[in-house]
Amino acid sequence: MKLIGAYSSPYTRRVAITLRYYEIGHDIKKVTPFGNAKEGLRQINPVAKIPILELDDGEFLTESHVILDYLDTLVPQDSRLTPSAGPARRKIQNLCGIASAAVDKLVTVLYEFHFRPKDMVYKPWTKMCDEQTTDGFKWLDAQLDNRRFFGNQITQAEITAAVFWQFAVEKRARFCERMNCSQLQALSEEMERTDPFLATTPEGPIRDGMPLGTRG
Repeated sequence: MKLIGAYSSPYTRRVAITLRYYEIGHDIKKVTPFGNAKEGLRQINPVAKIPILELDDGEFLTESHVILDYLDTLVPQDSRLTPSAGPARRKIQNLCGIASAAVDKLVTVLYEFHFRPKDMVYKPWTKMCDEQTTDGFKWLDAQLDNRRFFGNQITQAEITAAVFWQFAVEKRARFCERMNCSQLQALSEEMERTDPFLATTPEGPIRDGMPLGTRG
């Protein structure tokens, strides 16, 4: 199978890390959803988002939560990072959902300041997004006990929270420092030292002047 995306995308990265945790062989085609590459992505995914997972039979899966759900079916139930049913599954999905919502709002603010002229940025909107990001990450931090959501267990919730927090710290270090999410920071630092994380180091920031797409 082939993973299409870039490690600079936290959504692509959490899929790549899960593939490595499961020791599932795959290739990586590094693509970002900007500029001329966007048109090529539309041929696979109509909204031109990453990640995309191309299966061996040519089928394409889009959206990281859909891809992760599929990857879970490829390993024995007792090895799954998200259980197939029950309260633990619901809790992990909820934790991942909050983490996803928090990083979505952070990305919204990043794009607002990166792509929009400074005098056109609507500050009340970015302030509200910042508050949602802060509330989401601080809630996640409060759910952690000694860097875990479930005893000593590593689940998809730990992977996703660590990836998304690392992304946030990389993009807005001082903003994250003010949150004082010590448990999230400790979890992220621990996970970043593991082989799956080390093998998927983000490629770097968005380049200045990068166009959003090719359509008028």
